[in-house]
Amino acid sequence: IGPAQVSFSFRFYDILSHDYCISEWQKEKILLSIERLRDVNDKTYNELVGSSRVLHFHPVDWEKTIKKLGFPDHRANNLDPYQFELVGVNSGKARVYGAYSQNVFYIVWFDFEHKIWPTFKKHT
Repeated sequence: IGPAQVSFSFRFYDILSHDYCISEWQKEKILLSIERLRDVNDKTYNELVGSSRVLHFHPVDWEKTIKKLGFPDHRANNLDPYQFELVGVNSGKARVYGAYSQNVFYIVWFDFEHKIWPTFKKHT
């Protein structure tokens, strides 16, 4: 048996934050997001890390976000925070934020507009 694939849990999903709830998205974007989650679900942790240039899968540095206190559920804050891109959703802006532990990604937020951790284009 090889390394375990990542699975998803909604145990810590923030149902109170409408700004980061997938139910606020258009139907087509939700369907595409489910497809992307299924793609990520086929990968191991090491594969996610190895494809970070595409998926932008990496730990969250709360100091660089607008959510300085982290997740609203303290249990999620006791785990490692991560985020990844929902490739092709909203021109690559859409992100999933959650806590990661033992091959389980606990989804907390769906950030459609990439507002939680804004990035700025570098002028080269």
